[in-house]
Amino acid sequence: MFTIEQTYTLAGLTALCRAGRKTVRGPARIPRLILWAFFLVLAVLVAVSLSLGLSPGVLAYVVLVAIPILLLTEDRLNAWIAQRQLLPGSAHSVTVFTPDSYTVTTDTTETIYQYENITQLCETQRYFIFFLGKRHGQMFDKSCFQSGTAEAFRAFIEEKTGLLFRTVK
Repeated sequence: MFTIEQTYTLAGLTALCRAGRKTVRGPARIPRLILWAFFLVLAVLVAVSLSLGLSPGVLAYVVLVAIPILLLTEDRLNAWIAQRQLLPGSAHSVTVFTPDSYTVTTDTTETIYQYENITQLCETQRYFIFFLGKRHGQMFDKSCFQSGTAEAFRAFIEEKTGLLFRTVK
């Protein structure tokens, strides 16, 4: 019915990480994590600066600059880590969607997924994203359809899962 042949890229994995952060992992935990990370990093840097005889004020400013930079690049950093953890031969895949299930085939494996296991559907301008829980996601590049169209695919997946795509920017 639908076939998508694609390669997981840093851009695609970044979109996947962003969608996960904004949907299934939830934005509510982010402020708490930011607060704890800030205090932990600041405490470590102050302790190190005191042991080296440096002014803790200078390092505190470095932390104040570094934390926002890390937060702004969080999704890209997570995507880079995910890309490095991909098993050899699994970055390129062919996915075939049938009425009952969909099969993802890579150079090393073939996995069959059931539509009822999809917990969340997301969509960006370039990707369709499926979540199978809070920690497992799949992205499908809209420009990589070998058969079928993105519009027909959207309707098909929404019908099979009973879920609606949520737009993520």
